[in-house]
Amino acid sequence: MLTSFFRVIIVLFVLSSCTDGDSILIKSKQEQLEFDILRIEGYLNENNLSGFTSLDNGLYYKAIEEGNLLFPVNGDTLKVNYVGQFLDGIEFDRNGTGQPFEFILGAGLVIEGWDIGLKYIDEEGIGILIIPSGLGYGNTVSGSIPPNSVLVFRVSLLDIK
Repeated sequence: MLTSFFRVIIVLFVLSSCTDGDSILIKSKQEQLEFDILRIEGYLNENNLSGFTSLDNGLYYKAIEEGNLLFPVNGDTLKVNYVGQFLDGIEFDRNGTGQPFEFILGAGLVIEGWDIGLKYIDEEGIGILIIPSGLGYGNTVSGSIPPNSVLVFRVSLLDIK
């Protein structure tokens, strides 16, 4: 009987010590995607942005300057200039070296959102990709990027080889 009493006390202590600020909310991938889509739609509405196309995987894209209508496919080597921001407009990355960033599309060298989204931007074109966290860095920290971050990239596709 005394052992049961101590178990109840311990359970009550543990429960009373947890607050909303201390608890960790873990969402399923689908729940996180639904949450990210709500955040993206809110961002578009708050900033009066239109003309974006959404994909089933939550990625939103828009070509803002048309190029030569040659679109990349997996295996192509791309040269791009880019600026990466969070939904609040804070910049977290850019290729500021004076040289374009070069990578092979579809080889897993970049976040999945780039491998998917850059197929919708033509050579010499400029586009915006809004990438849900699951197609970015997910629930992990990557440098200055917090977990479950929706990412906004302005990308200029300079060359396809």
